[in-house]
Amino acid sequence: MNKVNLLDISIDNISLSNLLEELTQKGGFIVTPNVDHLVKLQKDADFLKTYKIADYVVCDSKIIQYALKFLGTPIQEKISGSDLLPAFYHYNKNNENIKIFLLGGDESVPHSARININKKVEREIVVCALSPSFGFENNESECLAIIDKINESSANVLAIGVGAPKQEKWILKYRSLLPNIKIFLPIGATLDFEAGYKPRSPKWISNIGLEWFYRLISEPKRLWKRYLIDSFPFLLKLIQYRFNLYRSNPIIELKSLPLGMLLNQAGLLTDDKLLLLLNIQKQKNYQIKLGKIAEELKLVSPETINFFAEELPKIIDLNQVWNIENYLQKAHLITPLQIDLLLRKQSQLSNSKSLTQLIVEEGYLSQQTLNWFIKFRDLLKSHK
Repeated sequence: MNKVNLLDISIDNISLSNLLEELTQKGGFIVTPNVDHLVKLQKDADFLKTYKIADYVVCDSKIIQYALKFLGTPIQEKISGSDLLPAFYHYNKNNENIKIFLLGGDESVPHSARININKKVEREIVVCALSPSFGFENNESECLAIIDKINESSANVLAIGVGAPKQEKWILKYRSLLPNIKIFLPIGATLDFEAGYKPRSPKWISNIGLEWFYRLISEPKRLWKRYLIDSFPFLLKLIQYRFNLYRSNPIIELKSLPLGMLLNQAGLLTDDKLLLLLNIQKQKNYQIKLGKIAEELKLVSPETINFFAEELPKIIDLNQVWNIENYLQKAHLITPLQIDLLLRKQSQLSNSKSLTQLIVEEGYLSQQTLNWFIKFRDLLKSHK
């Protein structure tokens, strides 16, 4: 699949018809970047992580489409979440294998959306609809109850409309507990449109890139800050990107990396082994964490997996700058006894070799792994 890049986000250059075909056949998790997303992604590592693990990243905004044309990398078309859901259920109108669960919206919104959608396709394509409480994402017991309802339904598609980045983060956190869901669609305000509770802009307004303005005048109190203030940095970032002056935040980038990518960059998983793990994880519908698979195949020790998955983010947050050997011991890549042996050897050498040089020479770890930890230490130093 062709991809284009904007502010270091890879966007799939795909038509709606091809996307619908692939989603229906293969399943997957889709995210739909707009200006608001791209601004939030600059400073929210967890949100950025959802983009890195998503199967499809499709342009949600005419403004983004214009921006890509400005950069000389035009895409085929805009595919907003508000267009995607109706296109998806019409495409699968007669596909009895597709069954949708709607999650989101206030009170009767998802239930009204369910009735309206089913009327349009003339079958029960939406099998269940649920309105979560405000702040439900912070209530673990409610989230688990929602998961039970989804699993008890016959749905294999989850359309969740609770706003970004909440909806994408919720999918990332709970996807492994939803074995029957093959397609994840974060759709924002689409449920309000489908329920008839909010008006969608006329097609011609959307086509010229002014849907945001239509929504602003429809809900000024809720949206004025997002569209008039929060989204302003996008223009500056776009100009910087155009003239090769844009620099992403390296700390946010590092914290957003999924475990497999981290281990790969650190030289602890080859490209082939990472691909193997990702394929196994996909075959198991993401019900098993990648680290667990790596542990079972004895590709990486459980202690090292725990370091990269659990301890490394804390080290970054606390900005703990140590000697390289301290990181290596924390990651269980070298033992204190091995360090002692290397220090003795170092003292006996006539030429001065650093401890890190000896670690590589003695075969305790690769130069790639050592370089990664040096780069990591230097990154923390630069942000001290």
